[in-house]
Amino acid sequence: MRKLLKNRKGVTALVVTLCVSLVALALIIPIGILVTTNLSDALDVVAAKSNVTTTAENITYDVFDSLWTSWSLSSLIPIIAVAAVLIAIIVGAFVFRRTRG
Repeated sequence: MRKLLKNRKGVTALVVTLCVSLVALALIIPIGILVTTNLSDALDVVAAKSNVTTTAENITYDVFDSLWTSWSLSSLIPIIAVAAVLIAIIVGAFVFRRTRG
């Protein structure tokens, strides 16, 4: 770990890699949730649970209901990614400051 902290290019590459991966996740997760929720339309999922529906239909309804909740919360992912990038930049700045002194 000490060798990595002394190597400025290594620390810079680590911070850049973390930032790129966080931005990629911020794009991949909402797209995956969107595709999965669109599958519910293609599968013609039941509109609501009742005594008439089967256990499989009730489980399918629960799964896609949870996915819709995830879809509405996925708008927070870019905000979390930006916060993580800022934290990575601050940590990287402290590492550079410590290696200079």
